[in-house]
Amino acid sequence: MRKALVPALFLALLVALAQALNLDLRPYLVKAVEGKETYEENPLGVRPGDLLEWRLLAENRSQGALRQVALVIPIPKETRYLEGTAKPLSLGSATIRPEFSFDGGKTFGFPPLKKRVRVVENGKEVEKEVEVKPEEYTHARWVLPEMPKGARVQVSLRTVVK
Repeated sequence: MRKALVPALFLALLVALAQALNLDLRPYLVKAVEGKETYEENPLGVRPGDLLEWRLLAENRSQGALRQVALVIPIPKETRYLEGTAKPLSLGSATIRPEFSFDGGKTFGFPPLKKRVRVVENGKEVEKEVEVKPEEYTHARWVLPEMPKGARVQVSLRTVVK
């Protein structure tokens, strides 16, 4: 599992805007201990059913504000997104809702996402629009209209190991 997570981490780092934006994506294994959640950073040997929280910390190290900053967390294919765990981000007076992709990060949208599929109905092949299930999501993205100089923000989501 660890080898599979490494490409996902590097993919997130590639979305950095030059070197003005510092990104740090880390997985945490979430465990319940005596009714409280504990977090194990960079876990090894995760198993099916384990809950991982992915945290992306972004810091604007440029000399000014950055515009249209996309913070992207890829969802590893060995996991499935846990619906409702990617929360909106409050930045100043703005609330940035997460968008999702089901096609490898090519397109993004707000839930419910739709896709077209071919099915056979009454002996004929037809194309239908169906809702994409959250466990089919491949990426989550928060687009910040502006990130002030020196600002630090964190976004997160949870996945379950398949």
